Amino acid sequence: MKRLLIIVSLLWAANALAESQEELYYRALKAEEAGDIPHALDLFDSAVAVSGPYTAEIQEIIDDYQSVLKESDEYSADDSAQNPWAFHTYGTINYSGLHYKKKGTSDAETGGEAAASINASVEYESQNWSHALELNVSGDWFIDKDDMPSLDTNSWETSVGIGYSLIGNSLILDIGASINFSENEEWNPDFYIWVEKYLAQNGKQKFGLATSAYKNFDGPTSASFYGTWHHFAKYGWNSTIYAGARYESDSLSSLYILKWLGPSLRPSVSYKFKTDISVETKLNLFYGFVIDEPATTYDGVQKFSGSWAFNISWRPGMFGTFIGFEQLYRHYLNTSEYSIGYPKWSLLSKLKAGIRWNI
Repeated sequence: MKRLLIIVSLLWAANALAESQEELYYRALKAEEAGDIPHALDLFDSAVAVSGPYTAEIQEIIDDYQSVLKESDEYSADDSAQNPWAFHTYGTINYSGLHYKKKGTSDAETGGEAAASINASVEYESQNWSHALELNVSGDWFIDKDDMPSLDTNSWETSVGIGYSLIGNSLILDIGASINFSENEEWNPDFYIWVEKYLAQNGKQKFGLATSAYKNFDGPTSASFYGTWHHFAKYGWNSTIYAGARYESDSLSSLYILKWLGPSLRPSVSYKFKTDISVETKLNLFYGFVIDEPATTYDGVQKFSGSWAFNISWRPGMFGTFIGFEQLYRHYLNTSEYSIGYPKWSLLSKLKAGIRWNI
């Protein structure tokens, strides 16, 4: 009887520690998104071996990969099992047409922006954890800058950064720092951190909490706290909602730093076809109230800022292309542009196209 109880206890412990099919499926999708196809295949195989509601769907994904792998020896799951290390490079090159409009002017300002980003990462898989150390170099070049005086931008900006990410069954950590250089400034550093913890899962849905912080030592600061919801799938609909509170501090004039606090909402919806075409739309909304006013001029001032974007991308392999449209809107309430030194509202529109790669 004692031996039977020990066996039952061991079986219960093994089952408690085992990952569910949903968890394995999610980790496989994350590995695939990071470009680690061999590890993703291992996780898809493990997910199929665990009973669950997505066995047929996961098996279809495995069959799709196997049909491709029969024609190519580029990836080997056996090599992945023996070597937990991986190296990836990825980046983008794009051009954006810019259109800027603000209150008080009849004519819009137009210009262009070319941008490039190159990233290199070293990744290591350790049981249920994925570690990545990343180096990044990016740059922006503004074209026809003199035709957009309201933006008051530099002709060029560049950044060199380093980051570390940790992905587990229910935790995501992303932390990094960079040094920024521009035409009219010597250099200034910034720092960011993002932490997300999944608290519950129901099928393809995950619920959790997230917090983030950003600090530019010569510019804006922000911090946020969100409740999160994710719906994930290999193909079809993917959705995310971050809802919570956000803090910002920025320079509204040459004399004062304003601090804002208010609700923030960041939803996104995407659809991925089996033709490797993806369509995505997303919002980033913030309504801020001034706190700790530096002068009576700013009493009761409120700010609504938001961005909305629509993108179409196609990546059949290591290289892909994308096109998208984005608008950034800012509106100050309970004040006039004369008292704050900024237009009461402004709208910046971007039409962007480019290429990206993940090797």
